[in-house]
Amino acid sequence: MKLLRFEFDCSKQVPWYGYLCNQYLNYQKLNLTVGLLAIRHQANEHLEQQKKPVVTWRYLLEAEGEQAELECLAEQVAADFLLSVHLLDSRMLLATDRQGDKKPIEVSAANVPFCQHCQPRFGDNQHGEFANLVVACDHCHGEQAILTLDTVAALQRQDLQQLAVRLLEGETLFLDDVSGKLVLSRQPIGQGRQQMLVCNPNNLNSLFQVTDNEVLALSSIEKPLLRLQPVTDSKLAAPLYEVGFAASRLQLVLAEYLRVKGIDAIYCHREHQQAVFAHTLGIDVPVAVSTVQLDNLLLGQALPETLHESARFGAYVAKATGKRKQQQLVASLANDDADVWDSTDATSAAQCALLGIAAEVGSASNLGMLYFSDRYVSQLMTSNDDGDIKCFMQVPELPATGADIISQLQSSPQQDVFAKFTEQYPALYQRLQKLDLSGCSKQSLKSLWIVAAVIIGIEADSNEQLADAFVAAAMSNTSANSPRIDYPLISGEYATFDWCKTFGTLISFRLAGDDDAAKLAFAMNDSLADFIANWIERLDLNTGIRRVYLAGSSFANPVLGRRIALRLGKNFPLGVSQMQDLDGALLATGALYLRQRRR
Repeated sequence: MKLLRFEFDCSKQVPWYGYLCNQYLNYQKLNLTVGLLAIRHQANEHLEQQKKPVVTWRYLLEAEGEQAELECLAEQVAADFLLSVHLLDSRMLLATDRQGDKKPIEVSAANVPFCQHCQPRFGDNQHGEFANLVVACDHCHGEQAILTLDTVAALQRQDLQQLAVRLLEGETLFLDDVSGKLVLSRQPIGQGRQQMLVCNPNNLNSLFQVTDNEVLALSSIEKPLLRLQPVTDSKLAAPLYEVGFAASRLQLVLAEYLRVKGIDAIYCHREHQQAVFAHTLGIDVPVAVSTVQLDNLLLGQALPETLHESARFGAYVAKATGKRKQQQLVASLANDDADVWDSTDATSAAQCALLGIAAEVGSASNLGMLYFSDRYVSQLMTSNDDGDIKCFMQVPELPATGADIISQLQSSPQQDVFAKFTEQYPALYQRLQKLDLSGCSKQSLKSLWIVAAVIIGIEADSNEQLADAFVAAAMSNTSANSPRIDYPLISGEYATFDWCKTFGTLISFRLAGDDDAAKLAFAMNDSLADFIANWIERLDLNTGIRRVYLAGSSFANPVLGRRIALRLGKNFPLGVSQMQDLDGALLATGALYLRQRRR
């Protein structure tokens, strides 16, 4: 008799794994036990340990039996435990004693639209039950969500085939789906960054530049959207797209019809967005989610008591219920709740991000916070032993127009180098002159990237695409060496960096004949990460920083996250929110802990 243990290490709790563990308690052939462990990695451990998530959630499934019985079980477990975007590692090992028990794991709603048991039946055009959206599944029960929506449940095979024909003929479809309204088209939908539904996953590499990790994430049960760069010969014009696989039975069937007709991907828009995930510090984190919940069951520890019962930040409202060890926080997108205190303030976002993470990890003392956002003021903050928060640096506020940017460059110590730039690149000077940043957050890296994109010669139809093209260029860099761009600090109420000097340095490399946009875009990211590492090392001498957290939508830029991890992670443990997001619900959660009077 052998005792076999299956372990699944995750960056956050995965309800589907808990559900499966509980289902296996009914496995009659073997004596099974299950468990869920919260493994905490302290900031004073060896730096290799610090590179792990702050908390690793380990699902356990244990069974004792003969070799043949255990082999049969192993095959079933491998088939049932579908890949999660939050899965860090999995293993099967021989154990000497049990760590789990017969008590079922407490699980919140564990819903998946389809699984490996039902997908081949309704999603394979060669199967007799193809396009039957309400085909019953005893494993995932994915049909139940369909049955609650009459307009979708009523769709027959011929209806779905006709919808696919209409798409092929160029029509835009407006459909009901289990997650809300769904728009599908062969042409771009609306303005801004486009989303794409991949119809043929086998041809993903012919459309987008993807890593093995990104392919796995797209295939996971969470069905995230990833920000991907198209390959050169894909005929996709935009620099970046938000790409995902089918996330519902309806989407899967329509995608299969289109795949058979040779369509690899179509444009889509969902009323309730699938979360866009960013791969940051080795884990996949959503940029913004519709709802998060924090309580002692999900965190493995008690929440700090909030200072406010409710608060709004941006589009999110957070509410606290219960007291002390039984407190629960829920933050979600909400347009009503007129009586809720609106704490939205662009300059408070970084502080709210730090407080939101402090609530999650249980302490607000001796933290560093790198908050870089495309929407709110980007700042570097620290907290001391008492949890008092101070802003050390904030990204400088750029002028709203290119004309004003030029005026300041011409009156700065960079005037000579800028004059040479004007003479050597008159077309770029004219583009800079016409630049309008009035619709952008002027204290964000995004605005900085837009101006830099013009300077290095990147062309695009809008500010949004300029910023995306700059990030895409940095992602494309293949040079082993990159120039060093200056980000010199200047003092004031908060420190900031001299953006004139930053652009002056960039222009100098351009004038020296370096016209590799990918290398220069990468250099902007890499040099900033290097300066940040130096700033935090100086701050640590005065404040004492036990862990530095990253937050903000700018970290959807994979280059920035990787370079900060490389530059800063050598000497400091780093972290991101594991239970919330980068720049959405996290801010509303933190607003519940703001030390200020309600207005």
